[in-house]
Amino acid sequence: MKRVTPAILLVSLFTLSGLAADATGPGPAATAGLFPLSRVQLLDGPFRHAQEVNRRYLLAHDVDRLLAPFRIEAGLATPQPKYPNWESMGLSGHTGGHYLTALAQEWAASGDAEWRRRIDQMVAGLAACQQAGGDGYVGGIPRGRTLWDDIAAGRHNFQSFSLNGAWVPWYNEHKLFAGLRDAWLLAGNAQAKDVLVRLADWCDTLLARLTDEQMQAMLGTEHGGMNEVLADVAAITGDAKYLRLAQRFSHRAILNPLLRHEDQLTGLHANTQIPKVIGFARIAELGGDASWRDASRYFWNRVAGPRSVVFGGNSEREHFNPPDDFSSLLESREGPETCNTYNMLRLTEVLFRAEPAARYADYYERALYNHILASQHPDHGGYVYFTPLRPRHYRVYSQPGVCFWCCVGSGMENHGKYGAFLYARSAAHDALYVNLFVASELDWAERGVRLRQETTFPDTDRTTLTVTTAQPQRFTLHLRHPAWCARPVILLNGQPLAVTSSPSSYFAIEREWRDGDRLELTLPMTTTLERLPDGSDYAAVLHGPIVLAAPTGTGPLEGLVANDSRMGHISPGPYLPLDGAPMLVGDPAQLAAGLRPVAGRPLTFTAGDLIRPQAFGALELVPFFRVHDSRYMLYWRTVTADKYPAVVAALEASERALLALEARTLDRVAPGEQQSEVEHGFTGEATRTGSTHGLRWREAVGGWFAYSLNPAGATGTALELVVTYDGSERDRRFDVLVNDRVLATVELSGDRRDRMVDVVYPLPADLAAAGPLTVKFAAREKSRTGSVYGVRLVKAETK
Repeated sequence: MKRVTPAILLVSLFTLSGLAADATGPGPAATAGLFPLSRVQLLDGPFRHAQEVNRRYLLAHDVDRLLAPFRIEAGLATPQPKYPNWESMGLSGHTGGHYLTALAQEWAASGDAEWRRRIDQMVAGLAACQQAGGDGYVGGIPRGRTLWDDIAAGRHNFQSFSLNGAWVPWYNEHKLFAGLRDAWLLAGNAQAKDVLVRLADWCDTLLARLTDEQMQAMLGTEHGGMNEVLADVAAITGDAKYLRLAQRFSHRAILNPLLRHEDQLTGLHANTQIPKVIGFARIAELGGDASWRDASRYFWNRVAGPRSVVFGGNSEREHFNPPDDFSSLLESREGPETCNTYNMLRLTEVLFRAEPAARYADYYERALYNHILASQHPDHGGYVYFTPLRPRHYRVYSQPGVCFWCCVGSGMENHGKYGAFLYARSAAHDALYVNLFVASELDWAERGVRLRQETTFPDTDRTTLTVTTAQPQRFTLHLRHPAWCARPVILLNGQPLAVTSSPSSYFAIEREWRDGDRLELTLPMTTTLERLPDGSDYAAVLHGPIVLAAPTGTGPLEGLVANDSRMGHISPGPYLPLDGAPMLVGDPAQLAAGLRPVAGRPLTFTAGDLIRPQAFGALELVPFFRVHDSRYMLYWRTVTADKYPAVVAALEASERALLALEARTLDRVAPGEQQSEVEHGFTGEATRTGSTHGLRWREAVGGWFAYSLNPAGATGTALELVVTYDGSERDRRFDVLVNDRVLATVELSGDRRDRMVDVVYPLPADLAAAGPLTVKFAAREKSRTGSVYGVRLVKAETK
């Protein structure tokens, strides 16, 4: 079936930057444009396989069930119920926007009529909900009308992850804005454009009543990429009022330090910030303040560099860790979040359009192969939320119709847009960029040129590009020289081609190209070790850009395929002790040379005598994107032979205490962290959050805050509450209550400076048997609570 797309998409997205000069002044012309998905067809290889698996996952969902939250809020009949999990836990409707984007991508890539049918059905359903409301609003947010009426009336309670008690409603709404945008731009659904513009008008009217101070206070709550998508509405309509609204929706608490080139990210919720920065860059692209692009570039350099691990991901328990201390990632089951990398790649695309530099493609390649591709199960298609770095831990996967996490929504998109960054061209259409080495075929329709790339990379180090053109054409082909390759070899029509370049740059080949011209590129790959950015003794193994990991066993893998529980995305199986994990032992400078390829098996290596204990000596290292349904080694402790016994002994001592506490823990809260607080029913008044040394905390200033903890599995067992405070705080007076009974009255004296302090509060037997427990911290008069860094409900130690 022939695909119909709006004329605006017959060129790449950079052309949307031609906003009228009377908006905010003429914007600089973008220097490169990415090709629409409709112009790039994937050929056989791992990415095409992932795309096909993803299509099955998408088809397993019912459009009426995804529309149910919107129909409920609009007061319309709902032929099907809402989906479970996050779609019924306060974030109703967020998946629908992601799904609409995913459908539009699939339509653009394939032209299959089923995708068009679903797009039309979904957009028509949303339009009916908007029509029923009468004012342009449409959303699936529970009790959304009441929420927005309160916001407009000045009744505000802004928290990091809630507005007036609603779970991140602007984040939720952003997914719908983005889905409608993509249904128009990628699939040409005119009704989607109409719904989108009316929704943007509603937004403009609503927020016109807020002062700039109120607006900035509201933006302290996670709001996704609202500034970016409103900037896109400005580009679509040519109306500058939406660009002004996008600028109002830009969070100055994040933007201003970036403008000064200050990294104040430690402790912040990572994926709250990345979409904001995409918006800063997009606004600059459309003629806004050019310094905002510089701020976005600074952010990218800091996050893609010293804040990212080997596969391109970042953060632990969703928050930016200190760049000089990655130890928490090595200890945790909640490693880098897939959504973060999804958004980092989107930011990379925007920055590349303005500055087509190879360093962006180097990062994109690393993250695409080793995090995004690895985040999808190759058989059933389930998505991964957290990727633990902890030695010998594992990931869990979603299942369609059951799991609706944020990384399910972005996952629906990830595996349908693999063609998005493979190729680009200059604004003048006189140059073509080859960014990634993926089997594919490009239609450069403006020049009447097709480029076919045939490769089995990364299993081999070669790729071949063949030009098809009806008549000779002169243009420059920019062929990426990746950072990981020292000396590529290029043949043009079988003859060596002498070009000059350096790693992380482009070969520039300017000539008159003829039909059948053939480029053969060989990119020799070497095996290297890459330490964590903090310089610690943990390192990962790469071959070229491909991260290698070692499967270490299949049990126990509790919750491998997640259920519909609130936190089913976290791998719940027991930690295996770090002192028993395999290590790479030897001279650090020679470890990479000790890895040996396995004959006849691409990208498979053994480490032989380098691995200790010897029981792990037979482990094989393979691409991480091929490791599934298994515990694994991704980062290895590296140590010299003479220090190995002492390192094992030290780990054994520390692990014994940590694992014993983990075994006694029934439930725990990480104060100030979104997922943990939502799961534990956070409530409070006059309370705030922050971070110190990369650790999140919550306190109340003359108010209180509370959590619900579950003692399930503790029948007949004495229980204790363990609360973590900052030992340097003083003059804090507050009560700790459980089920409204005062458990302790606390006065912090500040006598244990420069350390965190765990205080144990035994629970009375009747409270321990009372079922769910409400733990409350309430400030005394004219005082505040301590900054609470952790709350654990544990079984008392047996004597």
